[in-house]
Amino acid sequence: MKTSMRGSTGAVLLAGLLAGCGGGGGDDVIAGGGSNSGAGSGTLMSCPAGVSVCSGSSETSRSGAIKLTAYGVQTITASTNDLLATPGARGPGATTAFGLAPLTNGLAEVRVSREAGGPVTAVNLLLSGLGLSWDGTSERPPIVENFGLPRGRIQLGATGMASIVPLPAATETAFWNNDGATGGGTQANYANNLYFARSPSTAQCTAGDTACLTAAQNGLRLVRGDWRTGGVRPDESSASRLHEDGADMAPDEIPFAGFKGYRDIWTWNYQYAQLAGWITQDTVNIVEWVPPPRSGNDEHNKARRGVVAFGATTPPAAVPATGTARYAGLARGWYSPDGRAEASPIVASVEITVDFAARNASVRLFNLRVDEAQQPTPQLAAESTNVLPFGTQANTLIGPVTHGSGSGVATGVAGARFFGPVSGGAPAEIAGTFSVRGSSASPIVDAIFGAGGFIAKRVTGGT
Repeated sequence: MKTSMRGSTGAVLLAGLLAGCGGGGGDDVIAGGGSNSGAGSGTLMSCPAGVSVCSGSSETSRSGAIKLTAYGVQTITASTNDLLATPGARGPGATTAFGLAPLTNGLAEVRVSREAGGPVTAVNLLLSGLGLSWDGTSERPPIVENFGLPRGRIQLGATGMASIVPLPAATETAFWNNDGATGGGTQANYANNLYFARSPSTAQCTAGDTACLTAAQNGLRLVRGDWRTGGVRPDESSASRLHEDGADMAPDEIPFAGFKGYRDIWTWNYQYAQLAGWITQDTVNIVEWVPPPRSGNDEHNKARRGVVAFGATTPPAAVPATGTARYAGLARGWYSPDGRAEASPIVASVEITVDFAARNASVRLFNLRVDEAQQPTPQLAAESTNVLPFGTQANTLIGPVTHGSGSGVATGVAGARFFGPVSGGAPAEIAGTFSVRGSSASPIVDAIFGAGGFIAKRVTGGT
């Protein structure tokens, strides 16, 4: 299944895992708790009303660039150009964010709606604390993205999936209140607006496939996997939207879709585990939001991308203390050979053998490759096998990771969770994320960097 491409916006579809998992000790992890919520018995997950699967709204623990939430594990990356010391180093105007670097701040929350044990039909992406500022001082309002089709404002209530409400009319100057001469106004009013209506993508749906048609009406493209019939390919959904967040204009004054950036999301899912990858590119230091005298204003673009593995976690007490199990699936992520080059999508197959008595998992990546015609240098090793230990909570694996050798070696951290109830002596599924970087005198560039995630279902074991 080929899932990577580069769009007209310059976005790269999420696609690949770089690092195998090396040995080492695990970190303490706070496991999610709560009631079962549409995810099957014998699991932990309590989501807002109307949400089928959620990742958790706050960080509970971390190890390096890997963050744990109530029901998941995630990592976030930044574009390299916006981290460089001087505007000139970013390139003329920095109209396109480029490069790949680790980012420790920020949080991504993913909420999805799906059929029972079936494909995703709606998705919400909530992003905050990513170092994106319209006025050069304060963090921009949180991103609430549903990749929807109609015009309107995306609003997230106290619970549940985001809803669409009508855009205020251009004549409502109390709402559209930014004064470009002073940079004063209510920033939240200029965030999460959908100014341009789009058509549903129903071409890939077969007649009678209600899940596919529902997803298309929500802005998603759905491809069913073969995991229900003995395969390991998960269901996949994806969506893109050009956005205008921060544009100092009212409805029908925006010159074109994507005036301030774009967002993409991809999800892969089995019955209990989900893997989501996302990208947002945003204009920062926007002239109309920077207070006078605006000397040295540096309007440019930043990009953030990340991976979230989440779902109905296996209760720690239910994880077996004996036996083994084997899991198989796929891995997706991004890779830059030096941190400066634009990230390339990479793909791999993954096979994970868990020894519950030894409290570790052997992770084998194979068929690892850059999923593009243009191949960066240095190349990645095509296969690696390493060991990831259990965390203090038995439903989590977390620890140091290593991939490659010599000038191509990269080290970092990976984290994973078990998902689904225990049956036949083992949890049903496993998914996780990683962040790795090569050595360099520079904290940002001139070193390999990769980030991504993996998802796998049990194929044998529990003996």
